[in-house]
Amino acid sequence: MESKIEYRDKTAQEISLPREVYYRCIWTVRDMKRLGEIACAAADKADAASDEGTIVSEDVIMQSALTLKCINDALEKIPDVYRTGIMDNIIRKEAFSDLAHPNTWKRWKLVFLYELAREMHLI
Repeated sequence: MESKIEYRDKTAQEISLPREVYYRCIWTVRDMKRLGEIACAAADKADAASDEGTIVSEDVIMQSALTLKCINDALEKIPDVYRTGIMDNIIRKEAFSDLAHPNTWKRWKLVFLYELAREMHLI
C-alpha cells in the first residue's frame, strides 16, 4: 500500500517562539532606526578620547552594529518579495499587500522572527 505524499510546507507549523522572545524580536526590529543612527554617529566620531565613557559607548556601538547585522542576516533568509512588506508591517504596523494570501505573509513574518531570534542567540 502506498503512503500518502504531503505537499504542504510545514516549516511555519514547526516554528514556535516563546512570547517574550517574539516581542523582543519585534521591538528590536522597530529599534532599527536608532541603532543605525548610533552606528552612523560612531563613524563620524573616529577621533574620540580614550576615557571610561568612550569605552562604554564603544561597547554600545559594537552591540548595535551586531544587532543590525543579525537583522540583515535574518532578512536574507526570506524571499525578496516579502522583505519590505514584512518590515513595513513590523515597524509601521501597515497591513500586508494583496501580493499573497495573508497566511503566506504571516508565515514568512514568523520565519523572519524565528531566524532573527536564532541570529541573536535568544533560542
